[in-house]
Amino acid sequence: MTSILIIGSYNGQDSFGDKCLVRCVAQQLRNVFGKDTKIISHIDTNLEISQYEIPEVDFKKGISLLYWTWHNKLRHLHLPKVLQRLTAIITLPFYLIATQANRQEFRRINQEIKESPIVYFYGGTQLSEQWFWYNFIPLFLAAVLCRLYGVPMYFGPQQYGPENKWQRRFLLLTLKYLVKDVRVRNKNCLELLNLPEAKLCYDEVFSCDIRYSIIKEHLRESKFILVNMRGTNFLRDGENREFEDFLNLLAAVNNRLKLPFKLFQMSGASFCDDTRILDYLENHEKFPKISLEVLPLITQEEELIEIASQAYGTISMSFHGCILSMLGGCPSVPVTSGDYYDYKYVDFDKYTGWQGVPLVVLNNLNTEKFAEQICEYFSNYSIKQTAIAREKAAKAIGMWYQQIPFNDAITN
Repeated sequence: MTSILIIGSYNGQDSFGDKCLVRCVAQQLRNVFGKDTKIISHIDTNLEISQYEIPEVDFKKGISLLYWTWHNKLRHLHLPKVLQRLTAIITLPFYLIATQANRQEFRRINQEIKESPIVYFYGGTQLSEQWFWYNFIPLFLAAVLCRLYGVPMYFGPQQYGPENKWQRRFLLLTLKYLVKDVRVRNKNCLELLNLPEAKLCYDEVFSCDIRYSIIKEHLRESKFILVNMRGTNFLRDGENREFEDFLNLLAAVNNRLKLPFKLFQMSGASFCDDTRILDYLENHEKFPKISLEVLPLITQEEELIEIASQAYGTISMSFHGCILSMLGGCPSVPVTSGDYYDYKYVDFDKYTGWQGVPLVVLNNLNTEKFAEQICEYFSNYSIKQTAIAREKAAKAIGMWYQQIPFNDAITN
């Protein structure tokens, strides 16, 4: 049986979007390498929970956990961050052989890399600036092991920015010398990584038509509007004015459409609390009269897709909240705050088939203007254009995955 090692944005955390990504990647790889292919994923935490929730993937501890355990042991040296990272990398081999448990873990990791025809890195946004070093250092170590054993490493379509100049330099060197091929999902990443337009794909979840069928016709019901407001923009906690602006926007939309809202969550509170918005409802002058139902935490993407199929529209800060709603035939309007989300949504309109989706910016928000734009977009939305975009995305991702074993065969 073929075993393929994947490393990516799902690291055991309670993030629904990342769970969707790992499921899609596993299915795509089995589609080209064979349905009996064993998919192994290296993560840091919550192995038992991950195995229960995503049984189609075999979760194991990876080099990341070993590196960061050692890195944290060096804190007592009180070194500057850069020097501590460098010291941890240089001295890591000594830690790996220090105990029998470490030697066994590292031996297993080496074996899983050597036995894998490829190693696939997927995501997500784990190489964005705020998480870059946490993810890049162990990823670099894994890439070095891949090169040592002659195993090609592939970087799948994901968001690689924003990054500072030093992060960009390290990533470019890694791509040049240690990575077989790469794809991105964001047009800004083409410039960031000096890549041609042919390397641009769509998000893995949006593209995965072998898991989520493409809906070309759908009669939307005017039952409710789905909403999601993240408790943080992953650079800082959400600010009072942002939650208030979001509620003001919903009130303005409700004033026009007279539809109730349903709040959905894309992660547990341990990762990002998507229910913080509820703290602001009681004191809002209009919301005691407006219905907002809190949906139970979703564990399977089919649940959200089914709910979205009954919705008139979605207003969501969560990227994959928007994507999964669209898979259910529902128009989605993204909400952004800060550089990280601005970068994430820079070319989101391509997912709609260029229908001119409004982007809600929680900074000096013109409530009435955006409410009018959202209502107009919901009214004019064409599911057929989104279906065309999904067909294009599915074709691109299919070609990407099909060429991986082909390239590997040529190399060998």
